[in-house]
Parts: sequence; structure tokens; C-alpha cells
Amino acid sequence: MAGLELTRTCFLLATARFLPVLAVPALTPFAFVPVFVRLALLLALALLTAGVAPVHAGLAGMDQPIVLGMALLGEMAMGLTLALAVMLPGAAIGMAAKVVDVQSGASAVSIFNPAVRTMESMTGTAMQWVVSLVFFSLGLHLFLLRWVLASTHFAPLGSAVLAITPGTFVGLLGSQFLLGLAVVAPVILGLFGVDLAVAYASRSMPQANIYFVALPLKIAAALLLLAADLRYAPELIGRVFTQAFGAISTGGP
Repeated sequence: MAGLELTRTCFLLATARFLPVLAVPALTPFAFVPVFVRLALLLALALLTAGVAPVHAGLAGMDQPIVLGMALLGEMAMGLTLALAVMLPGAAIGMAAKVVDVQSGASAVSIFNPAVRTMESMTGTAMQWVVSLVFFSLGLHLFLLRWVLASTHFAPLGSAVLAITPGTFVGLLGSQFLLGLAVVAPVILGLFGVDLAVAYASRSMPQANIYFVALPLKIAAALLLLAADLRYAPELIGRVFTQAFGAISTGGP
């Protein structure tokens, strides 16, 4: 394969691998970055990778469109696997935050997210912003860029392999959602104590409508507990991301 054709093929494969991690709004930590900036970053990294990354020995050229198409699909699957290290921590913490919404009674409030065009819960949205702030403040975005470039060493371009085994994926799911629940566990336990107090008051004064009296109290308690919990949350959130990156890296071939 000629040098120019090889570079062009590697560029296409690198673009397919990095696309989910850097450009897809639902998967990338750069979801709130303008789309043109994300695309420019994607193309720059793909061009850099095409010049220096190792390639698979049996890499197909443009004269083999079916084989090349299969390689592109494999690289896309590889990119989706790499995106799990970003998507799972956010999803785990967001799900745990929705538990707080339901428990506090704030689940009736929804916020529109224009990035993915969905309705999200109030506490879930707040925690997603906290996760994004922690991600960038800890420098994990730089680690992510180095990590996706380093993926070409344990999975050369055109090898069309997944970077994680099914067993590792199932274990990662369990550990991520457990750690996500631990981030907001103090808030959940505090609201449970408020529920116990409200239940005792309801039994003591059955003629009073305690639910509507306690609803503002529960929302205020949830906000106060969440504010106190966020003081200690960054360290645990960083641990969630570190574990995800490590699990996917060690689960590779």
C-alpha cells in the first residue's frame, strides 16, 4: 500500500475510533463544547494518529471496500468501548441523583437538556454539572486524550477488536453504579431520617395533612444535604472515573 493511501486509510480508521469519545454528545465529556470545536479536535487527533500510530498487519486499502468497511465498524465499536469510561460514571451518578429526586419529591421538576434533547431531573442535572466540573478540574480530560491515543498501541488501527471482555463489562457496571450510589448516599440516608420524622408526626397527628407540610421541608433538606455532600464528593467522583479507565485498559487484549 502506497504511503499516501496508507495515511488516508489510517486517518479514516482513527476518525471512526475517536468519534464516539470526542464528538457524540451523549458519550463525550465535551458535550457542552460547540460542535465545530469537537470536530476540529477529532480531526486533529485523527491526523496526528494517522502519522505515528502502529497499524494492523493485514490493513485493507480503498481497493477492498468491504474489508475496509468491516474495519471501520470494528473501530467504531472500539470507540464505543472507550466511551464507556466516560459514559458509565456519569450515568451511575445521574441515576443515584434521580433517587434523591424521587425521595425528596422534586422529581416533578424537569429540565430540558439541549445537548441531547431530553428532559432531566433537577438533582440529576446538578450532579451532571458537578461531574463535569470535577472531570476537568482533576485534569481527566487531558488524561482522556492521551488515553485514546495510547489505545492504538494495545489495539492497532484496523485490528477491529473490543477493548473489554463481557465479564469485565458486567463487573464494571456493578462497581460503577455502586460507587455512583455512594456519592449521594449521605443525602439518601439524611432524607430517610426526615421520612422517619414525618412518619412519626403523621402518626401523632393523623388529622393533619403532613405530606404537604413536609414536602417543602424535604426539598430544603435535600438541597442542604446535597450542598454538604458535594464538599467530599470530588474525591469519590475522581475514583469512579479512575476505576472505569483502569478496568477498560486492563480488559483489553
